Amino acid sequence: MINLKKIFKDVDNLQEERIMEIMKKLIKIDTSVPPGNTYRKYVDTISPYFIELGFTLEEIIIPEKLIQQIPYPLEGPRINLIATKDYNLEKWLTFYGHMDVVPALTEGQSKWRFPPFEATLVKSGKIYGRGTADMKGDMVCLILALQIIDKLNLKPKFNIQVLNCTDEEVGVYPGIRYLAEQGYIKGTMFCMDGVITPLIPVGTGGDLNVLIEIIGKSCHSGYNFLGINAIEEALPILNELMALKKKVEKRRSADIPGDPRDKIGEKLRPMFSLVIIESGKKENIIPGYCKLIINRRIIPDEKFEDVKQEILKSINKGKEKSKALDVKLSFRYDNPPLKVNHNLPIIKRWKKTMAIVNNIFEDKIQIIGTSASTDMGFVAEILNKEDVILTGIESPTSKAHAENEFTRIRDIKTLLKEILVFLCGDL
Repeated sequence: MINLKKIFKDVDNLQEERIMEIMKKLIKIDTSVPPGNTYRKYVDTISPYFIELGFTLEEIIIPEKLIQQIPYPLEGPRINLIATKDYNLEKWLTFYGHMDVVPALTEGQSKWRFPPFEATLVKSGKIYGRGTADMKGDMVCLILALQIIDKLNLKPKFNIQVLNCTDEEVGVYPGIRYLAEQGYIKGTMFCMDGVITPLIPVGTGGDLNVLIEIIGKSCHSGYNFLGINAIEEALPILNELMALKKKVEKRRSADIPGDPRDKIGEKLRPMFSLVIIESGKKENIIPGYCKLIINRRIIPDEKFEDVKQEILKSINKGKEKSKALDVKLSFRYDNPPLKVNHNLPIIKRWKKTMAIVNNIFEDKIQIIGTSASTDMGFVAEILNKEDVILTGIESPTSKAHAENEFTRIRDIKTLLKEILVFLCGDL
């Protein structure tokens, strides 16, 4: 039986310099996507940590023809790293982290306190830098946990696989999707792209974007009778879409709880949002083109094809009332929805782990759903998998994807303890 007090003391005594040594190496590599052209450098930087711990490594490069499906200007090979250590046990656990980050904008209002690609620790215990919370900091946690296991000669309850993957931040064809399709994933997924709050996400939304292009005819606004105003002819379509929005957002999941911040209903509901509208160039020109983009969050209870067809039906109904010369459509499915079975023994083990580390009762740990999406949806869809753990070091105030992204030393140490107890504890 392992001594949890000894393990917790070892984590509590972990020097900040040791945490920062790894953090600085990973954060300084600008893996922003697009373009995502530094994956080679990142893989070469992180690989030695796993080699020193006795892991075997394999690199998987996604075929170019698949990457072309991602509608962003990408550069360089999409290199995915698989690190494996077989302890000759029956069960496997796969840790997942994505190596890409969103760009660190610095113009206008986006002011960074410190250079975004230099991990900076301040007296309060915050570590600033792009990727500290989402999600290179989580991989730092995992490396430190594996080092402690090695140092204390602890015996994990699982064989361990670690996946460092590409292009999570742009979706469509992230590295984890290809690895799932090719059969590389072993056992339960432990996704560290989540929050440190002790809760269990059991459902996430799929992410569908619909581009609608309304074609009219441009002319001088003083002679508008000679043209076809694309904005005005978009209105019948917009009216039908807004009617569909009301219908869609009345739906509820049969069994997945909703986000506690959503006061409308107790169960998870789909989201339907008009997110972009663009048209017009100058006041005295009748616009001949109007672009609309809808973002649709699909709950696990729904089917993608049904969602697509009801959107098409509403658009076609609007077209019948519109004088537009043409209406063009395209659908981009960034991530499928995810459903987790929180009654599985492995998920109950995780719940007990959080209770021990955070010194709370298990019944205080929330079971929640969210309309936000994750690339774990591909894993669930491809492998029919319900044993997915979603956690991480991000907090509600971490400013992931915004300026001054940060994580905290204390949150790193909390996740460290949770990983160690989950992997090695006699629960």
